Amino acid sequence: KGGSIMTATKINWFPGHMKKTQREIKENLKLVDAVIEIRDARIAASSANPDIDRLCEGKPRIILLNKSDLCEVRATKEWINKLTSENIMVLEVNCLTGKGLNQIKPALENLLKERLDRLRKKGLVKMQMRVMVVGIPNTGKSSFINKMAGSNRAKVADKPGVTRSNSWFAVGSGIELLDT
Repeated sequence: KGGSIMTATKINWFPGHMKKTQREIKENLKLVDAVIEIRDARIAASSANPDIDRLCEGKPRIILLNKSDLCEVRATKEWINKLTSENIMVLEVNCLTGKGLNQIKPALENLLKERLDRLRKKGLVKMQMRVMVVGIPNTGKSSFINKMAGSNRAKVADKPGVTRSNSWFAVGSGIELLDT
């Protein structure tokens, strides 16, 4: 008497755009040779998408610790040591100033050495390294692409969700980036 009836409502905390992004990453992974994951150096663990390991399994990957100039040097070095000990290639960068971005091409060539050597043996001279750029919003994905491309081709804003569709960017030096 006088009591209320409670109904169980299932709340979906995983928004549709996140599911769509996961599907697109999986579908486009076959088009790329490697993955570059961008994280914020100040919050290296918190800015990691926990699904990236699973989604990109089997693809060579580089983690860029972006905004490293805003982080304590000691903390950045600790993250580099930790991730490197897990056999992950890690680079310290600043996507706005370009600091550290000159390490990208040699790192990709090292990561993709076997594939590139195979293509050279077949006589291919002009080889493109196709790379998917992933990361949570506001870690600097579009800033990275723009700096690598030398122009403002990828839309940048101080809010998440600006990149609405996948886009390819030829950035020179035999590298093409897929912005997700």
